[in-house]
Amino acid sequence: MKKIIIYLSLAGSALLMLDTVNAAYSLLLFVFAGVVPGTNISIAPVDMMTAIATAFTVIIMRLTLWPRIRPVLFSPFIPKEVASSRKRATRRTA
Repeated sequence: MKKIIIYLSLAGSALLMLDTVNAAYSLLLFVFAGVVPGTNISIAPVDMMTAIATAFTVIIMRLTLWPRIRPVLFSPFIPKEVASSRKRATRRTA
């Protein structure tokens, strides 16, 4: 119970801190207008659109095609089988 209260308090304080610095507004400006937060640098909207489209494409291809590509790139390591004809040495007592 104490852990839940601590985690909720941490999450609440983090949300309050993000709200005071207008994090959501800065993120939206960055994504839609290309304004880098805290600076006067502005990225062209076409470049931002290209970056976001590339990121979405990579994520979607990773989710859909990776199970088919993984066996081709990373074949499982199969060790050579040890000859089973050998018998195990028994311990002799004298």
